[in-house]
Amino acid sequence: MFRLSMIADEPAYLLLTMDGVKIDPIVDELGGGGARIVCAKDFDRFDEGQIVGPAVLVLQDEGMPVVYPVVKWKRWPVIGLEFMDISEKDRKMILRFLFKIERRMIQQSSKTASRRRPR
Repeated sequence: MFRLSMIADEPAYLLLTMDGVKIDPIVDELGGGGARIVCAKDFDRFDEGQIVGPAVLVLQDEGMPVVYPVVKWKRWPVIGLEFMDISEKDRKMILRFLFKIERRMIQQSSKTASRRRPR
């Protein structure tokens, strides 16, 4: 499955509430079927195998699909989530978003490379 590291301006984030507490993890890596999040403050609220949804995945300029994450693994402060029962429409929205981010990264790296070339 296609996965992509998120760039510094945090274009994706997860709106998640657990036991009435709003959790604000950083989406470190995103794919069509899951995400890797960094969540130091609330790390102990997560357990392997735990369903932590529904949650809203906010994709900058693309949309807000509802996802049902399950904790696949955790190594402080990083947690691996798999999205269960994701609709084809929402998966396509995530992939469209990832391809847009990838294009932006390629454009940025080609601009940087063209500035480095000797004239």
